[in-house]
Amino acid sequence: MNAEQDDTKRQDIVKASLLVEFVIYLLFALGPLTGNVILVLFGVLSADFSVLPSELLITIPSFMFPFAFVQLFSGAISDVKGRYTVILLGLSIFGMGMILASLSFSLIFFILANVLGGIGFGFVNPVLIALLTDITPRPKISRKIGLLGAVANLAVGIGPLLAGQILIVSWRYIYVIFIVIIVVGFIIIFSLKRSQPKNASKMEIQEFFSHLGIELRRPVVLLLILSAFLVSHTSIAAIIWTSRSFTHIIPENIAGVVLLLYGSMGFVSANIAGLVIKKRGIRLTLTIALISLIIADIILVLFGNNNFEALLLTTTGLIFMGFAGGLFFTSLMYYSQTLSKERRGALAGLTTAGQFIGIAFVTITLEPFFNSGGISLIYIVILAISIVLLVVLIVLHKFAKKIK
Repeated sequence: MNAEQDDTKRQDIVKASLLVEFVIYLLFALGPLTGNVILVLFGVLSADFSVLPSELLITIPSFMFPFAFVQLFSGAISDVKGRYTVILLGLSIFGMGMILASLSFSLIFFILANVLGGIGFGFVNPVLIALLTDITPRPKISRKIGLLGAVANLAVGIGPLLAGQILIVSWRYIYVIFIVIIVVGFIIIFSLKRSQPKNASKMEIQEFFSHLGIELRRPVVLLLILSAFLVSHTSIAAIIWTSRSFTHIIPENIAGVVLLLYGSMGFVSANIAGLVIKKRGIRLTLTIALISLIIADIILVLFGNNNFEALLLTTTGLIFMGFAGGLFFTSLMYYSQTLSKERRGALAGLTTAGQFIGIAFVTITLEPFFNSGGISLIYIVILAISIVLLVVLIVLHKFAKKIK
């Protein structure tokens, strides 16, 4: 009888673990889905809101800045208060933002919806990474993080493709789909919170600030944040500004296919990264990522443009960009989950904050270059940033090697 009870208990644990993984991957895809649908909505939203397409660029930082800022603290808060509690809070705020987005009839309301969405998902994103690491044995962490990165990169491509098709009916239905996913995720997380033990540590809230400060004073953590910031100014900047340059030139459905190819390559490379890190180490993974990035830069600088004649070569460059992006994401997230076992949430939050602060600034720092030299000058600037990233990653790797 005891043996049967033990078997039943083990089966229950396995089922619960699989359910946790499912909801982690489901919810983690929501961030890039909601953040990237705007890339093919510039045309239709500019008409609906009676604004210029360039004015809609404000919606990207309006989501990314609060998203990034909240992540500076949310991961660390989950180390103290528990993963499920923080995720439920985030989903509630995020859901309100998506409801407002679906009902928006002006740019102001749409911006407010994105601010709420950014705040809400800022409480969700890094906590999902830490939660996945909590339930994963250390030898399997790289593979699971790779799969997480794969899901995120695939969502980057699926979001715009999905939006491009739904535009035939109405762009508002895109946000209705997001609301349904949020409700499903909330119900699952709520049930798990009631049945699973809390993952919160015994730290007091005062200790949380102390520990966060300790991490921010570590050179390896600062290099990790800087690397994430620079990565957003390479592969992600390329896809954002290429999409912007496509507006009113390349049809939304074709642009959606290009973005899907970009995201699909990130899906493939993130899975590869998880396996390579486990078998050959992170150095080889970063080397492949940097080589792919430089190849992408060269193709885009020499041949990339926003007209139909250059579409094939531009797409090829973006495919290499997507491949590099998946490798970079997995590598940086792996670092964030192995540099400190006790503060995984804090490090996940700091790393993703660096990434999304970078994304928020992409539309601001690169806009003068786009206005003066178009997409061709953007590609040259991205090449220069890639060289800086190369140097930073070399130094980061040397610092990280000294940490057991």
